[in-house]
Amino acid sequence: MFKQLKIENYSDIRDFFDIYGWSLCEYSLSSILAWNHCLYDVHYRVEGDLLFISEIEIEKPENRRLLLPLTRPFRRPLPAELAGWAAKLGYRQYYYATEDYLAAAGLPEVEKFFTVREQPGYMDYIYNTSDLAGLKGHKYSKKRNLLSQFDRTVKAAHEVKVEALTQASSGRCIALLDEWARDPEIGEQLDMLNCERKAILNGLRCFELLQLRGVTVSIDGKIAGFAFGGWLSKDTFVLNFEKALGGVKGLYQFLDNEFAKCLPARYAYINKESDLCKPGLAKAKESYYPCRKVKSYILTLK
Repeated sequence: MFKQLKIENYSDIRDFFDIYGWSLCEYSLSSILAWNHCLYDVHYRVEGDLLFISEIEIEKPENRRLLLPLTRPFRRPLPAELAGWAAKLGYRQYYYATEDYLAAAGLPEVEKFFTVREQPGYMDYIYNTSDLAGLKGHKYSKKRNLLSQFDRTVKAAHEVKVEALTQASSGRCIALLDEWARDPEIGEQLDMLNCERKAILNGLRCFELLQLRGVTVSIDGKIAGFAFGGWLSKDTFVLNFEKALGGVKGLYQFLDNEFAKCLPARYAYINKESDLCKPGLAKAKESYYPCRKVKSYILTLK
């Protein structure tokens, strides 16, 4: 039987996500819990060393799917196993099947059991943390120029403070979100939908429990931006949420840089999620030169 996933279940299933796992941001446990009850309701089922997770769309509950199962210890199930589990549980689709799974299992073998379709807009962009923290080399010259502009126009004239985002300071970020929500002009700049705002609030309110990490940037004592996320695997951290005032030249680049610097050394990679088929977002993500991109696929049972 599937159970509704709740924030307090984090510690119960955390070890299924530890060390290794699937490489897409949708398999970050903190992200799953933050987005729960926003666009879809998340349910889970544990069978021995198997964890099944399902998403059921809130507005269209007939639309439901499984994520790739997680095993303890982690392994890549055979396509025949995936088909058997889906049929047993009464589901026809797996979402967020990673391209590395298809490569390891072999596309011809997968297609014996499933039709395979790429999910446009759900390709993740992955970066070397050292690149985003150092911005070294000619390819990052534009980013360094924007940081220099921020130094000249903002830091030179105002008090700019970078602090670790903690449970104690999350209230200031929540107040900032509320302020932005009341200002249509700022809300339009941030391109923030109500569901995303709800996910951000879920994360901020359970910051410690979900083992999130991030930074805030304040200008003259008032928070102007924040960035935070959670771990995906032993060497990869996901930047789930990043919001800043759009009218401050170089602020986003400064925030990006400070976030990369705040991560422990063990996180060699930062997953900055997907572009959702938004050309502007795709351009921004490409401008940081990802070291790898991971495509996502839907598997539909034949």
